[in-house]
Amino acid sequence: MITADQYKLYGFLMSPYSMKMRAYLRYRRIPFQWVTGEAANTIAMTEVEPYMVPVLGYPDGSYVNDSTHLIDDLESRYSDRSTTAENEADAFLALLIEDYADEWLLAPLFLYRWETEADQTHNAQWIIYEYFRGNIGHEQFDAMTELWRTRQTGMLKAVSGEPASYDMVKASLHDFLAIMERAVRERPFFFGSRPSRAEFAIFGMLSQLMQDLSSNRFMREQYPLTSRWVGIIDDMSDFEGDWESVSDQPERSQNSIVYELLKLSGRYHLPMLLANQTASQNQEKFYSLKIAGESHKRRVLPRALPCLPDLQQRYGVLSDSAKAALSPVLDDTGCLPFLID
Repeated sequence: MITADQYKLYGFLMSPYSMKMRAYLRYRRIPFQWVTGEAANTIAMTEVEPYMVPVLGYPDGSYVNDSTHLIDDLESRYSDRSTTAENEADAFLALLIEDYADEWLLAPLFLYRWETEADQTHNAQWIIYEYFRGNIGHEQFDAMTELWRTRQTGMLKAVSGEPASYDMVKASLHDFLAIMERAVRERPFFFGSRPSRAEFAIFGMLSQLMQDLSSNRFMREQYPLTSRWVGIIDDMSDFEGDWESVSDQPERSQNSIVYELLKLSGRYHLPMLLANQTASQNQEKFYSLKIAGESHKRRVLPRALPCLPDLQQRYGVLSDSAKAALSPVLDDTGCLPFLID
């Protein structure tokens, strides 16, 4: 039996990857203790490299971060209520959508969170409020709030690109949200009546948009069902369901939300990963990403460098039958050329 003190998840409510992992652990019914505030920050600073939350404390005393790696590991350890689809091709599509959410949706989230002075003030205060676990009277509260605001706004160009690209970055988010709003009218999950890792990655990003100042407003006004979906995914420990393959029939995949999300990956996410990788290999600090015929300058992000090789490796080891099933939809959505190393 797993006991409640065996796993500790160190994270923050204002961290999309922390919320992703918390919802995942709840659904899997893997007992854990949620640790936030200064204690979580200390673990992230001292026990893992690079600094990043969430960090999962394991029963053997080890600490691991990176939500994708953590899900891989927990899927291998526990079979009950797995988020890995039974169909091999579907499982790969869920992984690809997870990476799209983790790596691309972060850019518009970060932009909406830190672009305006009102959002900067609101979000920095919320983060430090959580850091001090509600002790707004702490003598360092105001200084820490300003320190965090300055730190995060200084990262805005690195994460979200140059100001000339802001309209494109925001439009990419609203394209995604329009797809989600249509999809959740019919069903809450992508591969049947149970969640995959893709839904948890998307939930992580949307959980932040729902609590930030400006984005909360347009989420509730323009995407009300998606906003409610976020609340459902947060804790699905009572959900039961079955897998329903998307990849077994081309016409089924082409009429699914999966197909629409893959088009966004092929348009934004995978080209970004390739451009980032190429620039790094050429020892360049910036790369140019071309979208709809327009070039967008961005700083090379080291944290994204493992993503494309990992996706290519995972695609490469798929069975011939899985590749045959995936080939039409991946080719049609513009994803396939990026996955062939």
